[in-house]
Amino acid sequence: MDQLRRNRADEANNCNGFIFRSGDSLARFLFRNLLIAGHFLATTSSYTYKQEYLTMSTKMKTIFALIACLALLTAAPAQVMINEVHYDTPSTDDTSIMYTEIYGPPGTNLDGWTLVGINGNGGAPYLTLQLEGDIPDDGYFVVGGSNVANVDQVSPHDWQNAGSASGVSCDGLDLRNSTGTTVDHLCYGECDADDICTGEGGTNGPDPFPSGGMFSAIARIPDHQDTDDNGADWQATEDLTPGEPNEGEPCVPVYADLIDIRENDANGVPVMLGTFVIVEGIIIIEDGLLLETPSSLYFQDDDAGANLYGGVMPAGLVVGDCVRVSGWVEQFRGLTEISGSGPGNCIWDCDVIGHTDPPEPVVLQGNSFFESFEGMLVKFEHVTITGGDAWPTEGNDATITVTDGNGTFTLRIDKETGVDGMPEPEEEFDLTGIMTQYDFDPPYDGFYQVIPRYRSDIVPSSAADDPTDLAMPAEFRLDGAFPNPFNSTTNLRFTVGNASELTVHVFDLLGREVASEKLTGLTPGNHVWNWTPAGATGLYIVRVESENVVETAKLLYLK
Repeated sequence: MDQLRRNRADEANNCNGFIFRSGDSLARFLFRNLLIAGHFLATTSSYTYKQEYLTMSTKMKTIFALIACLALLTAAPAQVMINEVHYDTPSTDDTSIMYTEIYGPPGTNLDGWTLVGINGNGGAPYLTLQLEGDIPDDGYFVVGGSNVANVDQVSPHDWQNAGSASGVSCDGLDLRNSTGTTVDHLCYGECDADDICTGEGGTNGPDPFPSGGMFSAIARIPDHQDTDDNGADWQATEDLTPGEPNEGEPCVPVYADLIDIRENDANGVPVMLGTFVIVEGIIIIEDGLLLETPSSLYFQDDDAGANLYGGVMPAGLVVGDCVRVSGWVEQFRGLTEISGSGPGNCIWDCDVIGHTDPPEPVVLQGNSFFESFEGMLVKFEHVTITGGDAWPTEGNDATITVTDGNGTFTLRIDKETGVDGMPEPEEEFDLTGIMTQYDFDPPYDGFYQVIPRYRSDIVPSSAADDPTDLAMPAEFRLDGAFPNPFNSTTNLRFTVGNASELTVHVFDLLGREVASEKLTGLTPGNHVWNWTPAGATGLYIVRVESENVVETAKLLYLK
């Protein structure tokens, strides 16, 4: 049902000669296909596309926001790393058998890259080794002496041993790309009070000298594991493996799109269940809004969405952040998840590598095929309550049956969101939320739930139908900051409805509050709050709160 076909250029209803379409009225029109096709013409296809799957007048802004965000994600290079080092053997330093092994994507050109030895005594470089050539098909590039097995670049070198018979010490080794940027940093050995070398994650790898013999080395074990923690990633070893895998089963992730992860078998189970994947998307709900511990939030791209569950999230994560996530495909009660734990030697990771406007919700109807939109931000219009639990008081959950006139579905209110305790709608309302699932039995094709994130996700339909009402938020709306990035002062803009008081907090990426102000006596309309940082440059999170609404944004301070 998700398979779309490309027309020839001589057919009508085209996107600059090409359009992706389907004759199936339930088929999903993937935004990515529009992006591939090129400029969208005003003509519409004679084939059927249900309105909830593509409404160009409301979706173009979302599409181009996704282009900007996902372009950043796609452009991020795969990782190149130092993988094994054999250095400064005891007695005579025989550079013909010493080597440094680099691991990375096959075909990566290393011309202009360097390995730089860092003296722990003072922190200054003491040796720079120029690299040249491409990483071979097996992913291992070995630079070393002429007697090293599988050597790709014969360049004898001798990195310092950190320790000595007389005491502890530490040294470092950097891998820098052709622009001089450090892409991998290793500190090895225990530092004494006078040393300057701190490894990734605040820990150092081991130093086998002088207790180890001439065939002692340090290596990433399991092979090419990189958790950004030298102490966890590196071990001393006497199993020298230049150009070959180190000990331990290596982590081999599968790079996937969310639409791939969401593909199910006949029993409604993800075909990639248990697979360790690297996948990208845009955050649509803040960490901690559904669960404090463990983490549970959602992200999506233009085609699909999923739950992120149980992994450690970056500090200051906000809606609109573009993230690259490494985790295991799992399922719970029919809901597809990217889990923070799983088998093997792979390591969960979540990195923020961009920010964009949050995706706009996909407008659905009560009789839509909900499975296609699991994990995504959706919207229903003209909704009324027909049964289920009573509207929840503050501190309580509720499972409520609702309808939009086209079909019934479930509204799930979680007490962590703050939607609990708000007044029960007395008329038709428009509902925005995340499409989730809680089904106990295969084929997991029912029990879908829409979970609103904020009180502002439930608004009277009469207000939504009136553009003048939409222009004025119920309490307040954060309209962004200008300039941003900024180098002195930025102006935080917001529109006030009936909120007469707001509190503004600014946090650094360590979660420390660096500024706070309570704004009182506010009147409906546009307002500006000026902020001039007193601290260091970098990324800051601003949080604006009224009694019932919380909004966040990122501010980038540069000099």
